[in-house]
Amino acid sequence: MTADLPDAPPRSRRPRARRIALAVLLLLAIAGVLLMPEGRLACAEPYIPPERSPDGAWTLTLCPRPMVFAMPGGSSDAPGWLVLRDRYGAIRGVAELEMLQLYGAAAGAETEWHAGRVSRTFVVDLPLVEASGPVDRWLVDRLWRLRAMIGLTPSSDKLR
Repeated sequence: MTADLPDAPPRSRRPRARRIALAVLLLLAIAGVLLMPEGRLACAEPYIPPERSPDGAWTLTLCPRPMVFAMPGGSSDAPGWLVLRDRYGAIRGVAELEMLQLYGAAAGAETEWHAGRVSRTFVVDLPLVEASGPVDRWLVDRLWRLRAMIGLTPSSDKLR
């Protein structure tokens, strides 16, 4: 006499589908970082001319961001970004500015270029970090683009 063994339950396909979905999401996230457009950080029309470091290796550009609604004459109330670029044009830092007029609002405020830092009172304080190579330069540039797009950049309201 042989006892009939019950059939094994069918294998669930859910764990496999979840793994595939996670892999697709991971690939999309990686592709998003790799293909992140420069968008408004390209700054075709800077608010003021870009400032250069004394050694000419860095530039700091004040880029306006569009406002959905603005009263006439209110363009200086628009928010903006301060974009730090290295000598190769790669983005090495971005700081958010609540209003463009804050850039010149502090009495006697000047952009100070120190060894390893750029700062302006109440507006920006970013490290000057050279890229270790072309891959590092490219990757950090893309990560700053992503951070600016989703709002994860240092803000001028935290410097006051």
